[in-house]
Amino acid sequence: MYKRQKIYRLGQIIGLTLICLFSACDPEVGVEWVNNYTDVGKSNLSYMDDCAEGFYNVISAHPDWEGEFNVGNANAWEKHFKKSSLGGLDESWVDEVDLVMFAGHGSAKTGTGRGSAFTFGKNANDDWFLVSTPSVREPKWGDDDLEWIIFNSCSILCREGDSSPHPGEEPVLYNICERWANSDVMHGLHYILGFRTTTWDHTSRDRGRIFAEYLMGLRGSGTKHTIRCAWYFATKETDMDADNLGAYLRAYSDGANTLNDHIWECGNVSDDPDPDEQCYAYCSWPCL
Repeated sequence: MYKRQKIYRLGQIIGLTLICLFSACDPEVGVEWVNNYTDVGKSNLSYMDDCAEGFYNVISAHPDWEGEFNVGNANAWEKHFKKSSLGGLDESWVDEVDLVMFAGHGSAKTGTGRGSAFTFGKNANDDWFLVSTPSVREPKWGDDDLEWIIFNSCSILCREGDSSPHPGEEPVLYNICERWANSDVMHGLHYILGFRTTTWDHTSRDRGRIFAEYLMGLRGSGTKHTIRCAWYFATKETDMDADNLGAYLRAYSDGANTLNDHIWECGNVSDDPDPDEQCYAYCSWPCL
């Protein structure tokens, strides 16, 4: 929930003018990225910083948005995404802002099953992957400020039964409801956006910037697109592979229809879905 709304409503109740506080309560964006995976035995990447920082720079340049954090490689920590009840720091990091992007590898080599985790470059703080399975659900996003989280990562939103183009890759062990589409994980969160399949490192370089430009009305016709449409356009414009599938997962409930969510300052934003009553909608598409 956007802090400016909260403070404005408080001001209405107590009869105070709080305009002087508005600049400190703008919506906030944060990004984390990893290129260097040498220490955990995964292949290094080249363009995750470009992807995440391009997104961050466009969003934070808007006069009514604030850039809160932009950290990468050894400074990108699993704990920043983990719920506090498991020793995480999400309340001070990803759930302290409204909009987050992670750019890096998905779950390969974690043993958790494809689509059940995303990975970091150091086995520290607490470990090197954030996992969500029926027995271990480490994230709890949206119970504070976070509305939307984007993963420029392979297969976060894969479906049960999906095959992999890469020999030896882990199978999908858990369906999407067991992984992400549940109220343990989406606890006020509106959207998870990412890929159903592989995406390529070399096509990621400009994806974050292009995505942000579609959100802000800085690309094409100048329309400020909904978050789902902006991601659709950005994945098709950058990945350009019919075998690769972009995707999103959204939560909604009575009185909280997230279908037409824009980001703050760019159009309609739904109220937070009620975790006790919410349903889920899923969509994927070829990136060509």
